[in-house]
Amino acid sequence: MNSSKNLFRLTQSIIKNTSRNASGLKEVPSKNFPKLKKNQEHFGVEDGVLIHLKGGFFDKLLLLITTGAVTVGTLEGLRTFYILAVKK
Repeated sequence: MNSSKNLFRLTQSIIKNTSRNASGLKEVPSKNFPKLKKNQEHFGVEDGVLIHLKGGFFDKLLLLITTGAVTVGTLEGLRTFYILAVKK
């Protein structure tokens, strides 16, 4: 019981110290900030394309490979169950 009280006090002190330190910090935009905003605008457009496919050809290829691997894995799993269930 005593250890849980100590842990609670430690957690409270960490939270208090963190909030004190964070309030004195200034936000400075990164050098990549304009690039980030450009990417946000590109991916935020409502054009009916899934967010996973907005990256171009590589995203489509990756989705196709993933779908193929999942399909093959599922079929192989079903085939294995069939082989194990039916005794020859």
